Parts: sequence; structure tokens; C-alpha cells
Amino acid sequence: MYVAVLGSAMAVTVMGLSAIMLARVERSSVGGLADAAAARFYAQSAIEMGEFKIRQNSNWRQTHTSGVWEANVPIGTGTYTLEGIDIVDGNLSNSPSDPVLLRGTGFQGQSRYKLQVTMVAKSNALTCLQVAMHAGTGLIFKNTVQSNQVTVSSNGAATASTADVYPKVEVVTTTSGTMYWSAITTGITPRTMPDANVFDYYILNGTPIVYSLIPSKTVEKKVLSPNSNPYGLLKNPSGIYVIDCLGGDLRIRNARIVGTLVVLNPNTFSVEESVNWEPAIANYPALLVRGNAVLKFKNSPLAESSDNGNFNPLGTPYAGGYDTDTTDSYPSIMKGLIYASGDVATENYVTIDGVLVIGASLNAKNDLSLTYRSTFYDNPPPGFGGAPEMVISPGTWKQLVD
Repeated sequence: MYVAVLGSAMAVTVMGLSAIMLARVERSSVGGLADAAAARFYAQSAIEMGEFKIRQNSNWRQTHTSGVWEANVPIGTGTYTLEGIDIVDGNLSNSPSDPVLLRGTGFQGQSRYKLQVTMVAKSNALTCLQVAMHAGTGLIFKNTVQSNQVTVSSNGAATASTADVYPKVEVVTTTSGTMYWSAITTGITPRTMPDANVFDYYILNGTPIVYSLIPSKTVEKKVLSPNSNPYGLLKNPSGIYVIDCLGGDLRIRNARIVGTLVVLNPNTFSVEESVNWEPAIANYPALLVRGNAVLKFKNSPLAESSDNGNFNPLGTPYAGGYDTDTTDSYPSIMKGLIYASGDVATENYVTIDGVLVIGASLNAKNDLSLTYRSTFYDNPPPGFGGAPEMVISPGTWKQLVD
């Protein structure tokens, strides 16, 4: 009987201890689940804090570096760590359009939860980039304007004088003349235009070309590109070159340019004869002029044989190829974004593939052929849009497990 009683007591004791152990396990399990839920909430809160920092500080790319933005910040009964990472080149400050990865890590007790999402730049471009050509005050057509596939516009009026105008025309005020072959829209909302600061970025990041070193104040039979500067030892990796004309004249003719040329304070600035011109960076301007410009290059090819030069040397290939001979030819065309703060006159047969923005008025004296590229509106270059709005890229939320 004693043994039986002892055995029963031991059984009861074991059952009691088991119940206590089970209660502890359940308590630990419930506590662990609660800690995990809290850690997840803190990780999401960290990302929301990153979004807040981006929205509230227009200079956030200069304020923060790629990496940890906040570490072990107390929240509730735990902490969080926030990271903002430039996934393109690790440098937040060198491009307003680079995406940023926000990563939040929440800590609670023994639990850790890591969550990330990618934010991308949404264009905030000037609306003058929505059309093939836009003028701030007026459009004057005196000869044929080609392409009924594009739209041209003005914040003022448009006048067609003995001209065939094939593009669609949109104006704020009125049109005059009868030779419009596509739709005419009046009373549009004025398109937004660059301000006086549009040149600042390019002047700051460009390589100066000394005006006095340019023979006869004419850039001709030369190649200007990131790897070629015939007027100095310094080259610009983005192909941005700045010429301050100091009130003098400047001509560009029979030349090939792969880059962004910034022309400041010219008396008369003109692009003449044959040129093959495009920016070195796809969404950057090809030409910026602080003042008036005359575009009177023609559609005759830029020929190496007639200009006694090689326009596709090593370092500046054309269509992926380069050589050392002088037998090649290139279409005479300006590709990219062209902007002049004053008036623009076009003569001969001017071909533009991109966007032409004119601060004042256009005087199209001869044939003008336009092709529109949305590149500049979709991804505006510096000076042609406000800071891009950063938005969450759909489908990029992700839990990380180390």
C-alpha cells in the first residue's frame, strides 16, 4: 500500500510539473508571437519614417548617405533601424532619379523582423517638354513645317504667312493664316517653362572653353565629346562644355558634337552648314543658349572628305564604330533637347529630332522638320523639372530572412 501511495504521489507530481512546464511553454509561445508581431510593426514603422524623411526634406539626398539612416531608435518597447540605399551606384546625391531602397529592421525581445521596399522617382517635368516645339511668346511660320505626327505650341499666338504647317498647333491666344493642315487648339493652359536658373547645373558641372582660344570664333571641322576637347586639355566625362562669348559672335559649322554645349552671352550665335549633334547623356540637352540663336544648318550630309577631317575617331564612335579614314559621312541633324532663352530663327532646311524650347519667339524662315522624343518629359534633365516625387514601386515589398 505504501508503494502504491508513493507511486500515485509521484504521478501527481509529474503531472503537476508537466502542467507547469506546459504553461511556461504556452506563455513563451504567446510571448514570442507577440514579440514577432511587434518587431514586424516596428520594421514597417521604420520604412514609414523613411518615407516621411523623403517627403518632408527636399534635400534628403544631400542630408543622407546611402546606408544606415537611423540605428536602434526606441519605439514602443523595442527599437528599429532604418536604411536608405541607392541601388544604382551607392551615391544618393549624384542623381535625382536614382531609386532608393528603404529597409527597416524591427527588434522586440528575442525577435527581429526585416522588411524592405523600393521607391522610384516619378517625373515632375516642365510641360513645355510634352511637345516637339514650344515658344514662350509666339510662333511665326514663313515656310513649310514638316510632320503631322507632332504638336507645336505657344504661350502666345501663332502666325502662318505663306507657309504650310503640318504639325498640330496649340496656342494660348489666337492663330492667324490659313495653311494649317492639322488640328488647331486655342485657349490652352500655358505650358511651364524653364526659369533663369536652368543654366546653373550645367555651368557648375561643365568644362569651360575659353572663348579667345576659338579661331575666328568658329567651331568647325572638329569633334567635341566626352573624350575630345580640341580647345583645351580638360575633358568632361558628361560631355558638358561651356563657352562664355562675352558679347561676341559664335558659329558652329561642319562639326560633330556628342555632348551638351552651353553658350552664354552671345551677340550672334548660329549653327550653320552641316552638323551631326546629339547629347552624350541621353536625356540631357544638346544645346543651351542664354540669348538668341539662329539655326541655319542644312540637310546635306556632314562629309569627312569635304571637311578634311575624321568625325568618328577612337573615343567618339558613330553608331558603335570608329576608324582613322576620312571617307565617311553623317546625317546633318540635331538630336536632343535644344533651349534658347531668347528668340530662335530657323533657315535653310533644319532637322531636329527631340524637343525645341524657345524662351521668346520662333521665326521659321525656311523648311523645318520636327520629330518628337518623349525622353525629356519622361526623365527631365536638371533645370527642366522640379525634384522628382518618390513613390513606392508596386510589387517591391519584401521580407528579408538572414
